Amino acid sequence: MRVRSQLVRRSVAVIAGLTVAGGAVALGTVQANAATTAGHSAQVSSSVAAAPTISIKSDKTTAKAWAKVAFTGKTTGIAANTAVQVQRLENGKWVNFPATTKVTSKATYSVWVQSGRVGVNKFRVVTAKAASAAVSVNVTK
Repeated sequence: MRVRSQLVRRSVAVIAGLTVAGGAVALGTVQANAATTAGHSAQVSSSVAAAPTISIKSDKTTAKAWAKVAFTGKTTGIAANTAVQVQRLENGKWVNFPATTKVTSKATYSVWVQSGRVGVNKFRVVTAKAASAAVSVNVTK
C-alpha cells in the first residue's frame, strides 16, 4: 500500500513537472510569436497611408429657390486637381448634381449650386476616393 502511494505521488509530480515545463515552452512560443507579430504589424502600419477624406460646409442652411449656395471643404490624401462632384440625395439615392470643381494645391475646394427643389435638399461632395458627410439646405419659395 505504501509503495503504491509513493508511486502515485511520484507520477503526479512527474505529470505536474511536465505540465509546467510544457507551459513554459508554450509561453515562450507565444512570446516569440507576439514579438514577431508586433514587428510585422509595425511594418504594415507604417506602410499604410491614412484613408482619403473630404469635408463639406455650406454657407447657408436656408436659401430661396435658385439662390446660390456655396460649399467649401478640405481634403486629406487627395491629390491637387482631383475632380470633386456635388451630389444630391433624391429618392434615397445619391445623384450627381450639375456642379463640379477641383481640389486646389492647398487641399481645399469651393463650389456653388442652385436648386429650385423646394424643401430640404441634402448635398454631399465625392471624389474617386472619398465622400463627405451630407449637409442640408432648406430651399424656400
